[in-house]
Amino acid sequence: MSEFLADFQPPDYLLDGILQRRFVYSLTAQTGHGKTAVALLIARLVGGSDPNASLGRHAAEKGHVVYFAGENPDDLRMRVLGDEALCKDDTARISFIPGTFSIEAMRVKIEAEIERLGGVDLVIVDTSAAYFNGKDELSNTEMGAHARLLRTLTTLPGGPCVLVLCHPVKHVTEPSQLLPRGGGAFLAEVDGNLTLWKHDGVLLDLHHSDKLRGPGFEPINLRLDTITTTRLTDKKGRPIPTVRAVWISDAETRRETEHARSDEDALLKAMLIPARSIADLASACGWVTSKGDPHKSKVDRTMKRLASEKLVMKKRGGWVLTQTGKAAAYRDREALRSHDDAQFRLERYNADRSGNRSAERSTRNDGLKQAKTVATQGLPLER
Repeated sequence: MSEFLADFQPPDYLLDGILQRRFVYSLTAQTGHGKTAVALLIARLVGGSDPNASLGRHAAEKGHVVYFAGENPDDLRMRVLGDEALCKDDTARISFIPGTFSIEAMRVKIEAEIERLGGVDLVIVDTSAAYFNGKDELSNTEMGAHARLLRTLTTLPGGPCVLVLCHPVKHVTEPSQLLPRGGGAFLAEVDGNLTLWKHDGVLLDLHHSDKLRGPGFEPINLRLDTITTTRLTDKKGRPIPTVRAVWISDAETRRETEHARSDEDALLKAMLIPARSIADLASACGWVTSKGDPHKSKVDRTMKRLASEKLVMKKRGGWVLTQTGKAAAYRDREALRSHDDAQFRLERYNADRSGNRSAERSTRNDGLKQAKTVATQGLPLER
């Protein structure tokens, strides 16, 4: 037994409690849920010059990062330009290899380049699908071989951690379903499957599935921030927005969630008047762009969140409230009406105390008129 235990290697964390050196991890998320943004955040934590860099409570060790940019190098360049506009630390220890290639065929050249760097501590593969040389992503045999090939990157000089960005299986509706696309052999070969779930518009939850070698960690709160910079424009000089991921506290997460709920409630109430256009809905909610135009893209994003909760649905090319959505909108309006009724009673009480009977009569008459209007319409008044 002593000989067996003598080979024990204590965990060597690159990102404390999350990523270990010489381990290979998948990072699984749906398209548009921030995989690349989070990968760049982790790359900067490790390869940047900030000695106190951390992801919340998870401290990062410093080292060299090599980023395989296979899926969309131009989009990645935009992300990096946006990120560097806000982060002034030195990122000389982050290297990018753009384009797809056979990792096996290029192994000797890759190893030589990493030797020249003095070793590597983190390798990011963006994405698994971009570097898959097989014919069938659903083949356990081919995906198992692909995962084992990716594991060989952990033996590069420096013994790096390898983080592989993955698309999930089809028809994902909740975070627990975020498993890497392909045969189950791929998941069996990795040391852990990190998951990334986007919710409430711009919020991200970084966690892990049941597959993780180690004690695991609590979900980490992140946010996608939109960035514009003078370094990122089209040929006519117009700014092009991009996004970056940032860590946020639990308190910030609660505030962002409450703000998202407020937007959703406002849109539900605006939809109680049928046949409104997207521009009309934006105006009804008070959402305008910096140029003063109706903020139609915000309506679209909020509508998609409501659709995921089955509060709205598409019908004949437009959005309509479902029965559940109508109930939610009416409940919210009734709450507002109850608040107004309480305010009415307070004003009447104050009028009684001051002896201002005329004010009391005027307020009562206004209230009766309001009640009569409600009765004739059969709906609460729109606030």
